[in-house]
Amino acid sequence: MNSTRTRYSTNPKVITDFWVIFFKCIGWLILGAAAGFAFFYFFKDFSVSIIERYKFIQGIFGIKQYQPGIGFLKVLLTILAGNLISTAAYFAIGWLKTLIPVAILTGFIVTALLFTGTVRNQQHVIPLEVIILVCVEALYRCLALTAGEHLAKNRLRKKAVFIVSVAAVAILLVGAALYEVYQIFGYIIQ
Repeated sequence: MNSTRTRYSTNPKVITDFWVIFFKCIGWLILGAAAGFAFFYFFKDFSVSIIERYKFIQGIFGIKQYQPGIGFLKVLLTILAGNLISTAAYFAIGWLKTLIPVAILTGFIVTALLFTGTVRNQQHVIPLEVIILVCVEALYRCLALTAGEHLAKNRLRKKAVFIVSVAAVAILLVGAALYEVYQIFGYIIQ
């Protein structure tokens, strides 16, 4: 028996295909997002008060809200560093094969924070730019989770798959950071 499945794994039930893992991650993320929306819908005031009470936690990690006067380069480097650290953590978590709980939790938290932000900022809708940015960030975090789990299951037997997935994560991460800076400053480079 020299099938691909037995060649890459001693347990035939272990899923080693990158795309199966990726779509599983997306599905769990969407399920978490639905739960996050339901939580916000039923506990709107509680969600807002929790965010207000614990927003100091952002400062522990060096995350600060943008304030006018902060330079372009400092904002870009802060966004890149923060997203790179969190994406590396997602990759490591994928390596530990904890994709399902992390994908659910990510979907839950991101969705609850998005809708809570509309209440805190007294907006009636989430701006399209924010939705696009969150979707791209969720996509490259799902790719990082998938790449980590795929690497853990296949080691480096499928080097091309791993290299392409890491390259896609890097491109999406940099693109999202530039898009976020564009939203803040209205330009990339003049």
